[in-house]
Amino acid sequence: MKNLTFLKLFVTTMFVMATALFAGCVDDNDDTEAPRLEVSPKTLVFDTDGTPVEGSQSYFEISANRHWTATVLDDKTWVTLSKMEGDGSDKVQVSIPEGITDEAKVLIQISNKVGVLMKEEVTIRSGNIVPEVAIYKETFGTAEQIDTKWPLVADFTGWVKSGEGSDNVSYENSGNVSVRQSGKLSAGYEGASGNAKVFFGTNSPTFIIKEITLKPDQTNLKLGFGASYSKSINGGNYDNTFKPESFHFYLSKDGITWSSAIQYDYKQANEFWVYVTSNFTLKQAVNTLYIKFAADIESGFAIDDVKLSTGNGGQEIDLGGGSEPEEPATKITIPELNAMMPNSNEEKALEASYYFEAVVQNDVEGGNYSYNNLVLATENATEAGNGITLYDSNLTEPSKHDLNKGDKVKVTLLKDLAKVQNYNGLYELKGTGNWVTIEKLNETATINPVTITADKLADYQGMYVTIENVTSPEAGVWAVTNKISTHTFNVEGNAFTVFCRKAAAAFVNKTFKSAERLSISGLAAVNSNKGQLVPRNLDDVKSFNAEIPWILSVDPTSLSFPAEGGEKTVDVEVLNKGNNELSTSGIEGATVNGNKVTVNVGENKGTTPIEKTLTISINGGNSIDIKVTIAAPASGDTFEVTLTSAEIAQMTSTGYATFNYDNSFGNWSGKCGITATDTKGEAPYLQINFDSNVSKGAFNSHIKVPELNGIVQKIVITTSIKTVAKRYLLICEPDYVYKEKSTQSDLDNAAKATSNKSVDKGETFTFENLENLNLSQFSIFPGGGAVYISSITITCKKK
Repeated sequence: MKNLTFLKLFVTTMFVMATALFAGCVDDNDDTEAPRLEVSPKTLVFDTDGTPVEGSQSYFEISANRHWTATVLDDKTWVTLSKMEGDGSDKVQVSIPEGITDEAKVLIQISNKVGVLMKEEVTIRSGNIVPEVAIYKETFGTAEQIDTKWPLVADFTGWVKSGEGSDNVSYENSGNVSVRQSGKLSAGYEGASGNAKVFFGTNSPTFIIKEITLKPDQTNLKLGFGASYSKSINGGNYDNTFKPESFHFYLSKDGITWSSAIQYDYKQANEFWVYVTSNFTLKQAVNTLYIKFAADIESGFAIDDVKLSTGNGGQEIDLGGGSEPEEPATKITIPELNAMMPNSNEEKALEASYYFEAVVQNDVEGGNYSYNNLVLATENATEAGNGITLYDSNLTEPSKHDLNKGDKVKVTLLKDLAKVQNYNGLYELKGTGNWVTIEKLNETATINPVTITADKLADYQGMYVTIENVTSPEAGVWAVTNKISTHTFNVEGNAFTVFCRKAAAAFVNKTFKSAERLSISGLAAVNSNKGQLVPRNLDDVKSFNAEIPWILSVDPTSLSFPAEGGEKTVDVEVLNKGNNELSTSGIEGATVNGNKVTVNVGENKGTTPIEKTLTISINGGNSIDIKVTIAAPASGDTFEVTLTSAEIAQMTSTGYATFNYDNSFGNWSGKCGITATDTKGEAPYLQINFDSNVSKGAFNSHIKVPELNGIVQKIVITTSIKTVAKRYLLICEPDYVYKEKSTQSDLDNAAKATSNKSVDKGETFTFENLENLNLSQFSIFPGGGAVYISSITITCKKK
C-alpha cells in the first residue's frame, strides 16, 4: 500500500512538473530575449515634388530583434515602401509621387505565434499639411428609451459636444430623426464611440447642427463622421451596403440658404460602418457654420462621431448661394471638348455646364499612370481625338472613386469652374473648387486596342492602342522603385518612347528582351509635345517579357583610392540571377564572391591621377561600368585634399542624418542633409545649419574632414545658390559638438577660425594663413543660418 501511495505521489508530481514546464514554453524558438522594436524618425515630411523637405529625410530605420512587418494604413496608395517586412535591423526607403497633399501612417509590428508583441507608427506627410484644430465634435453620448420609444432630436438632452467652436451649438431636425442606442453601434474606425447614434427615420429625415463658431482664418476645413446603412430586404436578410448616392450633407452660414450637396470620400470601417471624410474650402470666411444631413432612403441611415476640424481644404464652397450650375448641363462628346483646347500651355474656362459618358482607361492595379490623372475615352471609338485626361489634386484620382479600367462613368463639368488646358500637348480637363462630378455607372465596357503607327500616338492620346512591327534594340528593366523609366523602341528605325512610372506595381524589376517586329500595347500619351506609349500591365508588353539576368544597381557607383592604392568592395544587386555568374574586366585586381566584387589596386607611382573603368557583367545579361580613380602622389611642399561637387552628386539624397563618405583622401563624416540632384539647378550640396534643439534634425550638423597627412594652410568652400547673404563658416576641433540650448555665440567662441560673411547668394568661403593653428583634421560648422556646401578644397603642407 505504501508503495502504491508513493507511486501515485510520484506520478502526480511528474505531471505537475511537466505541466509547469510546458506552460513556461513560448511559441517561437527564437524568443530567448525580450522583444525590442525601435523606429527612427517617427515623422517624414515631403515637399509636393516628392522630395524630403529641409530637415527631414526619405527613409526610416528599424531596430528590432524579431521579424517585422510594415503596413501603410488607410489605403494611402501614394506611399511606396522599399520593404514591407524583414528581420532584425534595417532601413526602409519611402517614395511618394509629385502633387500629394496628404498624411499617411505606416504601422510597424513585431509578432510571434501568439500575436503582436510591439508596434510603432511612422507618419508620412506631403505638402502643406495644416495642424488639425478640433472646432466641433459630437459623440451623441448615451440614449435611453422614453415610453418604449427612442427620443427624437428635439427631445434628447444627452449631447456630448466639444471643440473650440461648440459653445453655441444646438440641434434641429425635420421628419423623424431620433437618437438611439440599438442595432449595430459605431465601430471599426479610430474614435468610434460605440454608444448612441443619430438614426434617420421616416418623412424625409434631415438633421441639422446649428451655429458652429468659426474664426476668420478657419476656411480650410475637414468634416469626418461614422455612417451606416442597414435595411431589411427579404426573409430576415439585411442590406448593409452604404449608399453614398442616397446620403448627403449641405453647408450654410445662416441655416437659411444652403449649398449644394458636398462631395465626400468614405472607407469601409467594418461590416456595418464606414468612415466619411470631406475636405473643403469656404470661399469667404463666415462667423457661423450650419451642417445639414439628409437621407433619401427612409429608416436606413445612421451617423455617429461628427467632427469638424481645420484641414488643408479642398472643393471650394460659396455660402453666398451654393454652387449649383445656373443652367442644366448640356451633353457633349470628348472630341467636342478636345476641339475647345487652346494653344499649348493655355487654359480656358468652360462657358456652359456639360456632361458626358466615357470609359475609364487607367489600370489602377497595374499602377502605371500619373497619380490624380483620370484617363477617359469614348466607348468603342476607333478614331483619333476620343481620349482625354482629367486632373485635380483632390477630385480625379481613380482609386478614390473605386474606378478601374473598363468602368463606365458620367462626368459633369460646371460652368466657369471647369477648364480645358493644352498642357504641352496633353489635352486636360481641370478646374477650381468643386468643378467636376464623377459618377460611377453600373456598367462596364470591353476595351479593345486601336492599331496605329507610332507617329500617331499624340493624336490618339488617352486611348488604348497597339503598335506593330516594333523593335526593342536593347534588353532592360521596365520599371524601378526610385525613378521613372523611359525606353526607346522603334518601328523601321522611327523611335518612340515607352514610359513606366516610378514604382509602377506591375512593372517593378520586370525585365524585357531585345527583339524585333513584335507588337506592343498601352495608352497613347503625350509628354512635352511628343507622343509616347504607356503600357497598362504586363499583358500589354507580353511579346517582350523575358526573365533575363540583369544587374540592377551597384553600390558604390564609383571608387576612389589614395595614391598608395588599397582594397574596396562593390555590392551588386541582380535580378533573375539563377546559375549565372558575375564577371569583371578592366582591372586585374578585381574578384567576385557571390554578389560582391572586391577591387584591389596598387600604388600610383606616376605624377597624375590614374583613371580606370571596372566593368561588372552577368552572363546572358547586361554590364555596368564603374569609374575607378587612384590619386596622384603629393608633389612639392604642398598637396590638396578635395570633396568635389561630382562626388556629392553621386551620393544618396537624404534629410539631416549621419554622414559618411569615403574617397581617395579618406573618410568624410559628421551630420548633414544631402541633395544630390534637383530640378532647379541648385544641387548638388551638403546642408548644415545651427539648431540647439536636440529634437531638430539640424542639431549639431557639421562636416568632419579626413585625418590629413599634413598641416592645413588654406580652406576654400564653394556653396550652392541656396546659400544666402550673412552666412559664414567655422573651423572647430574635429570632435567638437555643442550642447543643447547652446547659442550661435557659444559656437562662434569655440571656433578656431571663422570665414568671411557672405554678401550674396552662392558665396565662396575662404580660410587663409592657417598654418599656425597646426591643424591636421577639423570639423566645419555653420554660422548665421543654413549653408549649402558644393565642394571643399584643403591645401596642406607636408609634414
